Amino acid sequence: MEEFLGYAEVLLGREEPPLDSPYLQLAEVAAAYHARAREVEMLIHIGENDGSIWKGSKLYKFRTGALNSFIEMSKRLYDLGSRRLTQESLLAQQRLEGGQ
Repeated sequence: MEEFLGYAEVLLGREEPPLDSPYLQLAEVAAAYHARAREVEMLIHIGENDGSIWKGSKLYKFRTGALNSFIEMSKRLYDLGSRRLTQESLLAQQRLEGGQ
């Protein structure tokens, strides 16, 4: 839980991201955090399938609650960062074409 709360602080702009780029950081950081959350979700699913994690356990509740919310948040922020990157790319292309 603490790992993902730390990631949320970065995604929400309360903590500095590990990348220093105004255009890439949101998309890349959100993608990395999303992948980590999916990895944890996968591991919990494996535990559920092999019977080591039961319905109603703390890990099950984490997967269906906070982790699920984090996955949705990181996905949306990745999409936002990707749109920002696309917009910056289009603006850069217009600047190049306007200078010719």
